[in-house]
Amino acid sequence: MRNAKVLFMLSVFAIAVVQIAVCAPKPVKITYFNTSAEVNQVFEKMFAKYHGLHPDVVIELIPTAIGEGQQEKLQALYASGNAPTCMNVDPANVLQYKAKLLELTNQNAPWMSVANEGVVSAGTFDGKVFGLPFSVQGYGLLYNKKVVDKVYGGKFNPATINTRNALKAFLEKIDAAGIPATMLFGANWSLGGHYLTLTYAVQGPKTSDGTDYLDKLIAGKAKIEDSPIFQGYMDTFDLLAKYNYNKSDPLVADFNKSVQAFGEGKCATFFMGDWTWTTMVMLQNVDKDYGFIPVPWSNNPSDYGNSQVVMVLPKFNVIDKSQSSPEQQKAALDFLKWMLTERDGQQFLLDAGFAMPYKNVRPDVKYNMMTQSIASYAKAGKTINLGCFSYISGDAWTVTGNLMLQYLAKGIDRKQLADGIDKYWESTNK
Repeated sequence: MRNAKVLFMLSVFAIAVVQIAVCAPKPVKITYFNTSAEVNQVFEKMFAKYHGLHPDVVIELIPTAIGEGQQEKLQALYASGNAPTCMNVDPANVLQYKAKLLELTNQNAPWMSVANEGVVSAGTFDGKVFGLPFSVQGYGLLYNKKVVDKVYGGKFNPATINTRNALKAFLEKIDAAGIPATMLFGANWSLGGHYLTLTYAVQGPKTSDGTDYLDKLIAGKAKIEDSPIFQGYMDTFDLLAKYNYNKSDPLVADFNKSVQAFGEGKCATFFMGDWTWTTMVMLQNVDKDYGFIPVPWSNNPSDYGNSQVVMVLPKFNVIDKSQSSPEQQKAALDFLKWMLTERDGQQFLLDAGFAMPYKNVRPDVKYNMMTQSIASYAKAGKTINLGCFSYISGDAWTVTGNLMLQYLAKGIDRKQLADGIDKYWESTNK
């Protein structure tokens, strides 16, 4: 009798356990596709923290490496039915995938109200908000203050570099001191996505100035070789190539080694952006003080672009709706709210050195010298509007960037470079 009673109680207990297991909700799993490769480790730590706070949500990182075919990888994920739930992508990707993305509204994302002015409109495509950035970034010619101050006796003023001749004199002075004057990074995204894009953006200070010019190239109504801005930037590019730290192997594209060399003072300047700090801060025996110099394209100080640096919202966080369940979409919305607008989430990106364009960022946050330099240009109203960047897809910087690499390696001349750029843009007119 006792054994029967024990067996009955055990069976009741077993049934209860099974019922609890059946009723217990499974954690919602979402994936995050990241194209800001330099912060993959930051995101991994962030996701672990978020899971600790929200055990019912698991976030898996889909990383990309610097120089990897990020656009091809995203396309393959969609084609295989494994679209990421959440993505950190370029504006051109938002345009490309907008039919598959969740619209952000005041109902499902009321926290958008804490974004700085212009941030929500920047993530608006065809009248709908699809994405929000986690950072404002800038680029130009980074300079190592310790190296430059030593050559200039502590009296260098970056504002004096507002013509190509001024840049030439600066590079010559550094070179004469026995220090490689600059560095070009041998990757298509740097030379095609960043350097060549200047020739479109500097057509005028409005976004439409750059996009209208691209439309003309696409329609075959303009040839890039006829643009004095293109010719000017290529003259400047030739100047930078002459003093390139990597000129013996111009196609070298090891980002960590390049940043290490620049940080150790092995060269004075580096055509790159303030995202460099995310890598720099993890390195040993590197300098800490940096600033930005404009990349002038002419010898007229008043020409747009000669005294400005780029400031841009380079990436947008978007959510897939085509292959993600409502539960996954809700989990992704909640995560973005935490990462972008709540103190614990923001802190990961602030610690990585990013300037976040949100009104509730800690007022006492201390930004690194690269970010401070970009901010000083912004405060003075000396930034280049890179709104046309939305047109610069991965395909654009791959094809035109590879042409720039061939030009840098002296595999083609400037006419062949221009012909290739014209041919690419005309090929997109479908």
